[in-house]
Amino acid sequence: MTRSWRAALARLGGRTATRRDTIVAVALAVLGLLRLPLALLLNDGVFPQAGWVIACATAASTADISILALRRKAPRTALALATAVVLAATALPAALLPTGIGVLVCAYTVATLLPRRSAVLALAGCAAGHAAGGALSAGLGANVTSVVTFWANDGTDLLDLVQASVATFAIPGLIGLYVRANRAYTAELAARVRHLEVERELRAEAAAAEERARIARELHDIAAHDLSAIVVQAGAADRLVERDPAAAREVMLAIRAQGRRTLTALRGLVGVMRAPEDGSAPALSGVPDLVAAAVDTGMDVSLAVHGDDRALDAATDLAAYRLVQEALTNARQHAGGAPVEVVVDYLPAELEVLVRNGPGRHGTEPRSGHGVLGMGERVRLTGGVLAVGPTSGGGWLVEARFPRTRER
Repeated sequence: MTRSWRAALARLGGRTATRRDTIVAVALAVLGLLRLPLALLLNDGVFPQAGWVIACATAASTADISILALRRKAPRTALALATAVVLAATALPAALLPTGIGVLVCAYTVATLLPRRSAVLALAGCAAGHAAGGALSAGLGANVTSVVTFWANDGTDLLDLVQASVATFAIPGLIGLYVRANRAYTAELAARVRHLEVERELRAEAAAAEERARIARELHDIAAHDLSAIVVQAGAADRLVERDPAAAREVMLAIRAQGRRTLTALRGLVGVMRAPEDGSAPALSGVPDLVAAAVDTGMDVSLAVHGDDRALDAATDLAAYRLVQEALTNARQHAGGAPVEVVVDYLPAELEVLVRNGPGRHGTEPRSGHGVLGMGERVRLTGGVLAVGPTSGGGWLVEARFPRTRER
């Protein structure tokens, strides 16, 4: 939602609140005017006081109620006007008892809508004016007992008059301040909930993206290694099918075996996706089979394993296996016919995996793309360090060191 839409909704909400206040003020004013026929009915059609006195008192009471229509639109002005109406009512010969309700309501509204400092200053100023005006009216002989804001004090005791004025503005003001603080607290909680919901959605999206990247890496490893091996073997079979049918048949059998291994790897990937703890993910223990499969495709690969073969963290186990797999695939693609050396060294504090190949028949090509990036990401996620680059003899070296602080 844009800022202009928010501003429009805020203005609409403000107009709606003012409209409600106006309706309530008009309804209360009408109810107040109904006291006139009721007074005639109770007094045999005669007002208990002179008509002009009743009219003035009714006008003051109606004005006091009508000010409620302004309490949200202009809270300071409404409180000042309500205070002035109350003081004017004390100067009249008579005042209707409910006169002063507007002061109580407007004091509450000022405390709920204005900033705390502004609200306190407005309440204190109006309370001081209320006390001073009441004392002046009482000193001039006016009757202040009929106005609710003086709490039935007759004005003879100045201290009681001040206490009544303080209570008139302090009680609704304190209630308003409490309501304001409670609303702010509730709004803050709602904002935090929204923030947490957004953060949870972002975490879910990040987790989903990470899972998609993990699946993409797994699919790349399987496709790049196994399918490229099948393509190489199929090319060999095509060259041998007429010249040496028996050898071509052996290659076709190897292709079938490689295809079965690929299907098994894909099933393992799906199994890991469905149940990450089922132990179906590839591990370093499968590197001898990986090397044997590479030898079956015509590669010259040797494997050396040193150290105590202790259990590894599952992520490290899988990352090391995929690194060897990706390195063998790159060696086949970029250094066909070159000897490849695979070394797995279980050191006390870390696992070292090394894959080194000599120069290929077509020279050494730069190794880049998703394969090398995937290796680097896997090693980094396990807390390891990867070194990839050409050797002095024109070959290529892939070396990774994984920490062994975590064990399954």
